[in-house]
Amino acid sequence: MTGLHQGLTPIHADLLKTTGQNLLLPVLAMAGAGQVGAAIAVLVKTKNKRLKKTIWSGLPVGILGVGEPLIYGVTLPLGKPFLGACIGGAFGGAFNAAMKVASISMGLSGIPLAAIVKQPGFYLIGVVIAYTAGFIATYILGFEDPQE
Repeated sequence: MTGLHQGLTPIHADLLKTTGQNLLLPVLAMAGAGQVGAAIAVLVKTKNKRLKKTIWSGLPVGILGVGEPLIYGVTLPLGKPFLGACIGGAFGGAFNAAMKVASISMGLSGIPLAAIVKQPGFYLIGVVIAYTAGFIATYILGFEDPQE
């Protein structure tokens, strides 16, 4: 929505130009994966039909790497789920950093990023870690379920 992440495009381009790979993008992509995990936890816990509908409509694009619908429609308005998503992203990002997962191009995020990383298996494990940690953290933190 604000486009702040676009400010990193020159950094991504420079990393690719100077090193031939980008170790930063797979780490940063885990922020969106954490949002998916947190949104699934909210989906499991909420009784609000409107919120469930919002989550169901945001999950497919979240999985494809567009996190804004889940951020602005679900986790941020509820507060604690946003923190849970951040925790999930941190776990997935730490895994990708430790495994030195690197992209060879830019422009993708979410599951499609696996197509342009040198270690797609490790990347996908990082995604699952971010989903799982985001889910668990959000489930534990809880949230105030909005009234219909």
